[in-house]
Amino acid sequence: MTDNTDGDSIFSRLVELVADIEQSRDPDSTEIGRQFNQLQRTMMEKKDILSCNEGTKSINRLKNRYKDILPYDKYRVILPSDNESDYINASFIEDLYGHRRYIAAQGPIDTSLADFFHMIWNFQITSIICTANDVEAGRMKFRRYWPDDEESLQFGSYHITKDPSNDKCYSCDNYEIRSLIITRGETQRHVLLYHFLHWFDHDIPNNEPAIFELLLRVYQDRNSSTDSPVLVHCSAGCGRTGCIIAIDLCRLLLNDEHLFFSKDYQPYPIFKIASHIRQFRIALIQTLKQYLFVYKMFVFMIQLHENILLRSISNNNENQTLDSSFTTKLPPPPTIIPSSSRRQSGPFQITLRSPPIGRRLFNGSNIPSPAISPSEDFSSPSKSSSLNNTPQTPEPPPIPPRFPQLNTTNRYRADQFIHSDETSSNTRFNHIRSKYSRQKDSILSKHIRSDSADSYSISYFTHHQQQQCSHEQGAYSD
Repeated sequence: MTDNTDGDSIFSRLVELVADIEQSRDPDSTEIGRQFNQLQRTMMEKKDILSCNEGTKSINRLKNRYKDILPYDKYRVILPSDNESDYINASFIEDLYGHRRYIAAQGPIDTSLADFFHMIWNFQITSIICTANDVEAGRMKFRRYWPDDEESLQFGSYHITKDPSNDKCYSCDNYEIRSLIITRGETQRHVLLYHFLHWFDHDIPNNEPAIFELLLRVYQDRNSSTDSPVLVHCSAGCGRTGCIIAIDLCRLLLNDEHLFFSKDYQPYPIFKIASHIRQFRIALIQTLKQYLFVYKMFVFMIQLHENILLRSISNNNENQTLDSSFTTKLPPPPTIIPSSSRRQSGPFQITLRSPPIGRRLFNGSNIPSPAISPSEDFSSPSKSSSLNNTPQTPEPPPIPPRFPQLNTTNRYRADQFIHSDETSSNTRFNHIRSKYSRQKDSILSKHIRSDSADSYSISYFTHHQQQQCSHEQGAYSD
C-alpha cells in the first residue's frame, strides 16, 4: 500500500481509489483489493491466536447457524445463566475510543431465540439494527422475532408485543422502524428495531442516503443517557453487520478532526477501521464488494458533511468565504419548488422541516407544513454523464405506508452527524473543503458513466428517497 498523508488530498484520493477498482478488470490488483486481501490474511493469522472454544462445545453447537462463524472467546457476549451454558453467538465491538458501543450478533435461530432476548434484556439494549430479511430467495436467514400478523410472541420467559402507538414507528420503501414491548414478569422494556429492507444476500445496497439516514434515526431516537450497546445483526453476524458498524465508525471519525488526521487513521482510514473491528469478531465486512461499499459510504458522508456545513455557513452569511486564503464564494440560497409541483403521499403529506430527523408524530388533525424541495437541502450535482452536467432535481415518489401514515421531520444541520453525547471537532475541514470543491467535480465527471448509479453524484437526500437496490451478480454471503 502506498503512503500519501497529505491531508488536502484525502477526499480526491478516496474517489480515485473507488474509481480505480470499479474500472479494473482485476480488482485484486487495485489498492482497495490489496487492502482487503491483507485483511483476509490477517484474519487467518488471528484464527490461530484467538480461540473460539465456547462455540465449538457440544452444548453450544446447535446455537450456531454456521460452524465457521463463531465468536472469539475473548470478546464474546456472556449471558447470565443458571444452567450449563452462558453462550450466544454474539460479540462486543469497541468503538474508536475503546467503548463497547456495539454487539455484533448472529441472527436468531430456533435454538437461540430465548437467549437472544435474554441478551437484549440483561444488557438493557434499546436499539436493534437488522440488515437482513428473515427469508431471502426462499431461504430462511434468521427466525423472525417480532410480531407481524400475530398479537404477540413468546420466547422462553419473554413476551413480545407490538407498540404501534409509539411516535417513533416509521416506514418507507428502504426501512421500517418497529417499536417492541418486551415483558418479563411484571417488568416491561421498550426496544426499537431498525430494519433495513433492501440489503439482500449475494448483493449490496446501492442507496447510500438510506443507510446513512437509518443510522441518524438510531441516534436521534436514543436517550442521551443511554450507554447500552447497539445490537446489530444480519444472518451470520459478519458481512452486512460489519459494514453497518464500520460505516457508523466512519461517521464518528469524521466528527473527530484530531483522530481523523492522526497517523493512526491516515492515509487509509477505511483499512484502519476494518482492521479495528475485525479484532473482535471474525469476517466483519466479509467480501471485497462489501469493503468497497464502505469506501463509497465514506465518500458519500464526506460530501454530505461538506454540503451541510457549506449550507450552514451560507445561511449565516452568504458573502463569507470558507477561508481567508480563498476567494470562492459560497453558493446562493436554493430555490423552493412551488407547492403545485410537490408530490403528495396518501391522505397526509410527508413534510420536511427543522429540526433534523425529529419525532415522527401521528398527524391526526394537524395541517402539514409546506414541503421543501430536495434542492433546498443540498446543492450537490445530480446524476449525469460526463457529457451532460445539467443539474437535475428529481421529485421523490410517494411512500407506500406500512405503518399508519406519519408526519416526518427532516431538515438537516451540521450537527446531525453527532448525538448529544458525542463530540465534534471539524474546524480544519473548512480549509480542506474549499479545495475539495474544486477538485471533486472534475474527478467525478471523469469517472461517471451515464448507465451507472454513481454513488458520488447524489442529486438529493431526503428521508423518503425511493432508490432501488442494485441486485448485482455474485456469490457473496454473510
